[in-house]
Amino acid sequence: MSVARPAGAETGTERRRVLAVVLAALATVVASCGVAVSYDDSARVVDDSVVTGDDFDAGGPDSGDTDTSTPTTLEPPTDVVIHNDTGSEINRIAANAIRDLENFWVATYPATFDGETYQPLSGGYWAINRNLATSTLPCRPTDINQVLNNAYYCGFDDAIAWDEELLMPSLAAEFGDFTVAVVLAHEWGHAIQERRAMDEPTVVMELQADCYAGAWVQHVVSSGESRFEVNTEQLDQALAGVLSLRDAPGAEADDPNAHGSGFDRVSAFQSGFEEGAGRCRQFRVGDPQPYQFPFDDEDFITQGDMEYSEIKEKAFGSLDGYWADVFPALSGGKAWTPMEPARAFTTEDPPECAGREVTQYRLFLCVPDRYVGYDDGETMPRAYELGDFAVAALFGTQYGLEVQDQLQRPPGDEITATVRADCFTGAWAGALLPGAQVDEATARKYVLGLSSGDLDEAVAVMLTFRTDSDRERQGPGFARVKAFRTGVVDGAGACIDLTA
Repeated sequence: MSVARPAGAETGTERRRVLAVVLAALATVVASCGVAVSYDDSARVVDDSVVTGDDFDAGGPDSGDTDTSTPTTLEPPTDVVIHNDTGSEINRIAANAIRDLENFWVATYPATFDGETYQPLSGGYWAINRNLATSTLPCRPTDINQVLNNAYYCGFDDAIAWDEELLMPSLAAEFGDFTVAVVLAHEWGHAIQERRAMDEPTVVMELQADCYAGAWVQHVVSSGESRFEVNTEQLDQALAGVLSLRDAPGAEADDPNAHGSGFDRVSAFQSGFEEGAGRCRQFRVGDPQPYQFPFDDEDFITQGDMEYSEIKEKAFGSLDGYWADVFPALSGGKAWTPMEPARAFTTEDPPECAGREVTQYRLFLCVPDRYVGYDDGETMPRAYELGDFAVAALFGTQYGLEVQDQLQRPPGDEITATVRADCFTGAWAGALLPGAQVDEATARKYVLGLSSGDLDEAVAVMLTFRTDSDRERQGPGFARVKAFRTGVVDGAGACIDLTA
């Protein structure tokens, strides 16, 4: 992030690995987020419980480690031939995905493309390892290093290939086995483009392929006809896998090699999941508009990150400034009541809410005392590993709960309260995008401006700071990211009546 102002040399593999490592590390952090704590009868954000959330002193939440359950136990279909198959677990998952994707597109292609018949891939499916001669692989790469740590569709041969030795095992270990199938679904999206003679800039092609992958995942989740069974945790992990394949912050959307920011790729995937392949067909330059922009001179030096101490200070000022500006229009003219100063704490020295110690939360809104409390010893410093706006976004979710309280419109349940809070956080983030602050006075009031990669950081933290109990109380990360996106794109007004 940067201080707000009026508008005016890694490889792809290295970029993926850096974010993936951080995401995997943060998945082990115990965090309870989006929680309202009330000790009186006036709280309107959550239900009538005295305290809602995870009690860390009573066993604590799950560790957040990657779900070890397999999305499919089926043996590989005997009629699916994978060239260079070593019999690995990766290829077993791939073979089941191939059969699933073939069946999906046989049914979906005519419905999407005016009754036309789907033509299966003529060049087959290829596993890659370091011992293979490149002359045997689709598109005949000149160097094996060109296709290691990669998966690709070769239009010349009408074939899909993937690295079964490095890339796929790494993704499976970090984001679950189902991510292997999602990567293949993305490559299948490129095969669909080939059949349609699609010719758009690279970023459009890549985002459309993400969208087609999302459409297939919706089929997996809802049809009852898939070879996979995917739970909410596995879906969150797969979405985090899509996020990890982003362009490096600072990359421009019109770069010939651009694949999209993390926010763009996740958004495209969710568009396919929510709206189906018909929406993906519509992708063109400017639709959807990529949220991908370069660093300015100031942000290039810092790579868009403030120091931890600075983002903590400025985020709260920005949130109060934004809501003072926006809240009257949402509330029919009621003024925003500024929050009390936030309270940093450690687990050894917990704060009080209405005279009682709060020991079970790492991040919370104290409704009667009207302050945000946050663990400054472990949780927020670990969130900062994702970037400065990961911290700011978590603070934003608590302000989102406070907005609902000041609106005096009870959401009815904690899941609804959470997604509305996430949406309000997205609305605030959208107002900090370059060009959104149209005059100097507004820029000063909002304090902060988004840098390239900040939206990715918000998505990452919403997916990462999840435990089984969080999913039960507040909904899965997938739904929270969707709500955040709604706020970014449509603004605060779209959040008031949002439901999970």
